[in-house]
Amino acid sequence: MFLGLLNPHVPHGKLLAVVLVAASTSIAAAASSPSEQAGSSQKSFNCMPCSMTYVSDAYPGALTPPLAQHNNLADVPHSSDLCKGLTNDLDVPVLLESHRQLVGEGSHRRLVYSMKFGSSKDTLVKFLDGYDANLVIIESLPSGVFVDPFELHHFVERKVFLDVAVFGDKNLELPSALSNRSAVEIHFDLKPSTSMNCNLVMELPLHARYPPLDASGYATVEFGSPDLLLRYRRKVTHPDSCLWVLQNFDATPVEKAAWYMPCGDEAHTGFVSSLAFISALVCSMSIVLAASLVS
Repeated sequence: MFLGLLNPHVPHGKLLAVVLVAASTSIAAAASSPSEQAGSSQKSFNCMPCSMTYVSDAYPGALTPPLAQHNNLADVPHSSDLCKGLTNDLDVPVLLESHRQLVGEGSHRRLVYSMKFGSSKDTLVKFLDGYDANLVIIESLPSGVFVDPFELHHFVERKVFLDVAVFGDKNLELPSALSNRSAVEIHFDLKPSTSMNCNLVMELPLHARYPPLDASGYATVEFGSPDLLLRYRRKVTHPDSCLWVLQNFDATPVEKAAWYMPCGDEAHTGFVSSLAFISALVCSMSIVLAASLVS
């Protein structure tokens, strides 16, 4: 466009029209850009049949990084056709703040989640009167960390969680070097938040596997950002047309969590192996000697 200003063969009237059109187009684009971006961030909806219990089953490649590259819910195959009419003019809860902290000591720790909803108590109660809704957290566990499915099942029995499922490696005995990554999907009821100023606090117990040897004496394990979703459906639905609506919670990213696990030094391998062998040999000979004296 600006090259035309230097071209004497371009008529001034035509040149002025081109400049005005281009300027108006740029202004319109600049004015519409923020609203479009805001609309796209607020309309991250997907749907799944009510017959499917877990989001990770409905979108196995998008929300379980151990099985595929981590993506946002908005990147999964679009299902807006299924959601038509389910998200119109609906005042859904808004997640204002989300925090995550790794607490505890030793090989058994807890991830503590703190959620604050921006909706008022009356708005949240009105929404929950007409909809079954829960908060879904999908936490991808790094290598060297696992959750105990049996322990989590007791949390469900005690109504701490609505439901929970573990995907990936469920072997609790394998060391870090021989294990694969896993992910855990947790469902929380939103009703308790109405009696706690629209806040929710929950804990996920974690356990460390035996880390590989390292000269520093510590192995560092870092947690990525979890998927935070709102899942809801109408309370009165027909079984054949029942759908869960899934909405991404667009809140500030949670804090990164790091776990420093003590591990063995490879330089001490020979000494520890020799000491273990001598101890086992002495114990075995003592047993054989004691048995021969008794007989």
